Amino acid sequence: MLPCSVCGEPLSGEAEKIGARCPRCREPLYEHARDPHVSAKGGACAVHPANGAVATCARCGNFVCAVCWTRWQGQALCAACVGRALEAGAALPAEAKAHRRQAVLALLFGVVAWVTSVGSIFTMVLGVNDGNQGLATLGALLFFASPLAGVLGIGQGAAAIRARGDHMILATIGLLLGGLHAGMMVGMITFAIWNH
Repeated sequence: MLPCSVCGEPLSGEAEKIGARCPRCREPLYEHARDPHVSAKGGACAVHPANGAVATCARCGNFVCAVCWTRWQGQALCAACVGRALEAGAALPAEAKAHRRQAVLALLFGVVAWVTSVGSIFTMVLGVNDGNQGLATLGALLFFASPLAGVLGIGQGAAAIRARGDHMILATIGLLLGGLHAGMMVGMITFAIWNH
């Protein structure tokens, strides 16, 4: 296991799976291929015409030699396409999944907060009207537990918005639902304290 000469990242596994660049810092790992003139694809490298191609870029289709070949997001890419993707701020698949998960959780927690509080109010009213102290207590406990879901929704929505992914509308709706629920709870508690 050799470390990257630039960032020191330990490199393990087969050289074909790692590629020509460090998976962490994207700097070249070595200057020359094992046998750059042997062509696995039948063409010449677009950047180094004297070198035989070992793969084609998954994005632009150019032939790449062992010096240029880079594995990025599970694909064989040329250095130019990796550079363009990094400049454009293309999200890694894990980042995109995390953003979608945060946005969905924000919406889910916001909806759960509102459903729990509305349901708890109906449960309290039903318990008071029927004279059922246990039902009224259960409703009160659910009502005071509902802000937890709202706060979780605010946190997930804020994290998703900060990540700036593809699910901004979903994250914003979740954040708004959680925020409105928190505001409603603060207002109701303030009103109850004010009247006593």
